[in-house]
Order: sequence, then C-alpha cells, then structure tokens
Amino acid sequence: MSDKIAHVLRALRQRGLRFFWDYFRESIWFDLRNGTSTFARVPKTEQTIDSSQDEEDNGLLYVASFTSVTQNTVREAYALLGPDRGPRAQFVDLGCGKGKALLVYAQSFGEDAAHRAIGIEYDPVLADLGRANVGKLSFAKDRVEIVTDSAANLRHYVGSDVAIIYLYNSFQGDTLDSTLDALKGLPHVLIYVDPVERWKLPERGYRIAAENAGRYNADTWLVAASPDLDG
Repeated sequence: MSDKIAHVLRALRQRGLRFFWDYFRESIWFDLRNGTSTFARVPKTEQTIDSSQDEEDNGLLYVASFTSVTQNTVREAYALLGPDRGPRAQFVDLGCGKGKALLVYAQSFGEDAAHRAIGIEYDPVLADLGRANVGKLSFAKDRVEIVTDSAANLRHYVGSDVAIIYLYNSFQGDTLDSTLDALKGLPHVLIYVDPVERWKLPERGYRIAAENAGRYNADTWLVAASPDLDG
C-alpha cells in the first residue's frame, strides 16, 4: 500500500464511518469505475511549482472534487445560463490538479458541449497526472485539455464568449485577485467550492445565485453570476 493511500485511510478512520462512506461514494468510487487515479490528496509540500513565488505562497493542496458537487453545481450554472447558453459556455477548471472535475464534466455534460473543457494547473507534475487520467477515458480524450500555466492567464485558453469557471479553493490572496481581474469582460458563471474568500465576490459585483452549506468543505459551495452575465 502506498504512503499516500495509507495516509488517506488513516484520515478516514479518524473522521468516522459517515465520512468514510461519503468519501468512498464521492471520490474513490469514481476511480474504481473508470480506472483513473484522482482521489488521493497532494499536500502543497509535495507539489512542484514553476511559477512565481506569490503563486506558490497562495496555492493550496490538491483535493479531488466530490462527484455530485461537480454535477450539481454545473446544473445550477446551466439553470442560470439557460438552455442555449449552457452548452455553449466553455467549462474552465482553475487549479484542476488530477482532473477529477474535468472528467465528471466531460462524462455528464461534455457530449453536448460546444467547446472542449479546459483545465489549468500550475504544478507540472499534477498537470501530467491529470493528462494521464484524461487519456484513460475514451469519452474524455476529445472533450478535455489540460494546460500548465497560471490561472491568471486563463483568457489565453478560453475560446467562447461565455464560460463556466470552476474553482475548488485552489488558491487565495493575490492569486485569486489576479484571476478575478482576468475574468473581467468575460460573462461567466463562477462555481466556487469551499469558498473561503466568498466576501470578495459581492465587492466585485457578483450575484450569488445558489449556495450549499455542506457537512464538509468539499460539499460547501456557491454558484455566482458575473456582473456582465445578464448585461
């Protein structure tokens, strides 16, 4: 048994049976069904960062998205966008790590999507792991692309006039500010899981359309409309 899996199992035992079941159903089961490897956490101390010192300081550990959280939040985003704009909005996962949210999106929504989903990851090792996971699933190969870059450069990769931006508390502080600055002028729905810096959104004109206060950080989320989404 690898050290990372042993660490996960120890954490599960400490948190109790309910968490063990939820984590299995929402994280491990996806990998077992699909032959992927997304569920194990990657602490910040084990990441390999090629970008700026600020981004290294503001980045956080990789945690796989819960399957139902990605599905439910994208459905909320589609409800905001409507039946025409929903499939036309490009899905962009900032700090995508091993690609779990991208794979769930591709599986659940990618068939009707007008644009390939984009994952942006600043750790080249994690980005390679994400690409390997995408390569294992035939339905994802043409629906997902992962690039190694700063989230603040996301506009280089968005090919649509409206977007769904997915953020699982991948970074905070100045990096989040720079990313929100980069999103100005692009109508979008922001999915923010474990929204530690939620307070920044109303200050920037976002409208919180849906929220969930979950049992865990992983199932606590909000869905917000950018100021220009309905303009």
